[in-house]
Amino acid sequence: MLVLEQYGVRLVRVQEKDIEMVRNWRNQSDIANYMEYRNFITPEAQKIWFKSVNNRNNYYFIIEFEGKQVGLINAKNYDVGLGFGEGGIFISDKDYISSFAAVFATLCLLNFMFLKLNVSKISRIRILSDNDRAIHYNKLLGYKLLSDQEHVDNQLYELHVDDYKTIGAKLNKAAAILSDQNAELKFSGEVCDENMEAINALL
Repeated sequence: MLVLEQYGVRLVRVQEKDIEMVRNWRNQSDIANYMEYRNFITPEAQKIWFKSVNNRNNYYFIIEFEGKQVGLINAKNYDVGLGFGEGGIFISDKDYISSFAAVFATLCLLNFMFLKLNVSKISRIRILSDNDRAIHYNKLLGYKLLSDQEHVDNQLYELHVDDYKTIGAKLNKAAAILSDQNAELKFSGEVCDENMEAINALL
């Protein structure tokens, strides 16, 4: 199990015992409506999904904030040759949608992937073109719409590590203040086949 901690959030890598909770979150209409795949997810389908992503190229984390499990964040489909993966996040607990949970979780994961591991130069995300809240949020992080995506429903955005080092420095400084200086990035876990070699080397 891999755990990342920073700014008062804990990102705990999803385990098989978590997948029913994640399935229930994902089936919530207010979450599913902002996803490309909107069909109801069955327990059987969820088990198949978990088997397909429980590997060194996919990292799904439960977001823990203020002692509660409030959402999910991921870096998926990492390509070693291309040096980038695809990110995503949702907050399942309505009480935390307007909190700092999403921002702190995003910074924690980007700091780990970009600055600690130093194996990625690019992060990509997909956002539905009518999801104004997510578009605004991710632009603040430095994500930019790719040039051929203007008329696509599920649009692809990209964040380069050099842009993140500039924009992220300001965001991390603000996050440190807002989280009472709880800014140290901590990580723990066990060496396992489901981790990429760079992660195992840190543990």
